[in-house]
Amino acid sequence: MPEEALQAAFEIKTACDEISRRLLRWHWEHKPGSNSLGALLDHIAQRQQESPDYYDRMPDLSGKSSWQQLDTTICMRVLLDPEKDAEKPLDLLGNTSSPGAARRACNTVRTARNEAAHATDQTDAAQAAILFNEAIECLEDAYAGTAFRENELARYYRQAEELLSRCGAKEPVASSRAPAEEKPVARSTSRQSTRQNQRGSAQSRKTGSSRSAGKRTAAHGNSGRSSSAKGRENTKCKKKRKNSGNQTVMIVLLAALVLGLLVRAWSMGAV
Repeated sequence: MPEEALQAAFEIKTACDEISRRLLRWHWEHKPGSNSLGALLDHIAQRQQESPDYYDRMPDLSGKSSWQQLDTTICMRVLLDPEKDAEKPLDLLGNTSSPGAARRACNTVRTARNEAAHATDQTDAAQAAILFNEAIECLEDAYAGTAFRENELARYYRQAEELLSRCGAKEPVASSRAPAEEKPVARSTSRQSTRQNQRGSAQSRKTGSSRSAGKRTAAHGNSGRSSSAKGRENTKCKKKRKNSGNQTVMIVLLAALVLGLLVRAWSMGAV
């Protein structure tokens, strides 16, 4: 087995142990009751008596005094314990928001660790790297924002990609999904830009129409005012002509009246 693949398998095993300790500690500290390491060791000792078949071939727990001394075998045995014969079942995974996703994450971490621990050639190391990458994806689905922060998961993703490259495995699923996730975003951005341009064009058309309508209204108003002024002038002229005509008629009537009086007076004098 090449030295590089052997080192990669060892790093996968170490990372899985680290993740397993983190998961068990997070679940243990979020359960009711005592959350100390001593309480956990007492619980494991009790479960070994209650279910010796399930806890068979367990690592020796004597002398364990810190979380760092626990490996994946111990952690996952506790987390995945069905507890069918337990006097006081804990159901650590059942207390999460998504027990199914949590169980898948624990199983994939354990599988990747076992594959790395028993790797004997580069093919085994590559398979362990692929399983490790899948385990990180399951961790993200089940524990993002809870047991693991986003930046911690990003660090594990980078490590998984590096291990895949070193072992000569295929591209990680996370990397192959990234472009597919970016395309809808790009299309969405394009659609948003198109909508914005359309709204801008519509707004411009509305503004132009409003301005044109304003101009037409102003022109119509000016035309109306001009027509009104002309109408008033015509009315004044008509009134003037009418008044002049009336005055002429009055003069004619007065002249006729005076003439009639003169003729009558002359007639009476002649008689």
